[in-house]
Amino acid sequence: MKQIKFFGAIFVMLFLMTTTISASAIAKPLQIKQDVSSAIVIDASTGQILAEKNADKLGPIASQSKLLTAYAVLKAIDSGKIKWSDKVTISKKADLFKQDSHMFSHLAIKTGDRLTVRELYNTMITLSANDAAFALAEYLTPKKMTTAQALQSWAEELQLTKSKWYNSAGQVNQDAFDNKVASASDDAANLATPKHVATIAREILKLDPNIRELATSTHVSYHLTKNYVVNEPTEMTKNWPYLINPNHLTIEGLKTGSTPESGAAFTGIIKDNSGHEFITVVNGAASYMDEVQRYQKTLNIVNEVLSAQKATTFKKGSVLPYAKQADLSRMKQYHMPVIVGNTKTIWINKASKLSPKMTTRDIKGKLVKKGQEVAVVKFNLSEAQYLPSSDDFDKSVQLVATQKTRKTNFIVRAWRTIVH
Repeated sequence: MKQIKFFGAIFVMLFLMTTTISASAIAKPLQIKQDVSSAIVIDASTGQILAEKNADKLGPIASQSKLLTAYAVLKAIDSGKIKWSDKVTISKKADLFKQDSHMFSHLAIKTGDRLTVRELYNTMITLSANDAAFALAEYLTPKKMTTAQALQSWAEELQLTKSKWYNSAGQVNQDAFDNKVASASDDAANLATPKHVATIAREILKLDPNIRELATSTHVSYHLTKNYVVNEPTEMTKNWPYLINPNHLTIEGLKTGSTPESGAAFTGIIKDNSGHEFITVVNGAASYMDEVQRYQKTLNIVNEVLSAQKATTFKKGSVLPYAKQADLSRMKQYHMPVIVGNTKTIWINKASKLSPKMTTRDIKGKLVKKGQEVAVVKFNLSEAQYLPSSDDFDKSVQLVATQKTRKTNFIVRAWRTIVH
């Protein structure tokens, strides 16, 4: 009998340990199985990391580097420092006209030509034009700063800790021509992690939602003179119809990278049939000349997520059955009906359940407005990981008041304190 009790106790302990472990791993990112050197999948809206492989490992990122310059352009547009219509004069440093365009992608432009910020931005994204990247970064570099220093400062804005930046095009230092950093070795290259690149991509998506249409366009144009327009075909989408795609995922862009050091790389925006949008990064998917596997393995890593994880979406304006009202003890409307303030998706493994916990905000003012946040719901997401740029709001569901109410009088407040 004692033996039965002993083994029973052992069984209960093991069961509790297993339950605790699985509960703590409810939202832990998957380990990607694909044969790539590094990769990451995140939820584009929240920055939740859904799957990863060597996601914190620094490595060469080739032309994915151009995303940092794109971010700097968008920030400058957003702040009013520059306009899309501004003309940028191509300097000697940005002139790659004499270089082999198969080796070093560039436009048909020379020193002294003038293109708009929009034309340079569009061709940098769609054609991976190195001269466009050099010209834009030089245009945005503050006085008394080198372009390499400017790139590093933009990286610091995004908390891209320990990343290294030498030129805006993503070329190895010796292949950056007049943009070569004299103090660095010939083989110095921009270094970043998949998390870094995903962070940049997410910020770009926030600042420029139209990047989806631009990145998947089949042609792009720019003016050599007022009346002479160059219209060039883009290459990125040509192999997409032939990919193995059982879940009918949509590739919405974004940026390739190709050097012997990075291998075949791709930063993608991927959408599933339920409308969930992911940002993906894959490095070393195949030889750097391969134009299929970078996309195929991108789809594969998203499919890994969809096979193992499930999404719970809280739609803006909906009422949660376990959080229908928030008690505002200082307000006339004590039991305030609440609704979800912003649509939010939370991912967990398919064998788990969310455990909600509602917390009411401590309202100090005299007035609560309709639509004001008065409470949040948080969940058991101790193993969940988010990009550093994601704030606490991304890990919880916001609840807002459905009507306006004012602060009640002292007697009512005191009575509520005594009763409750």
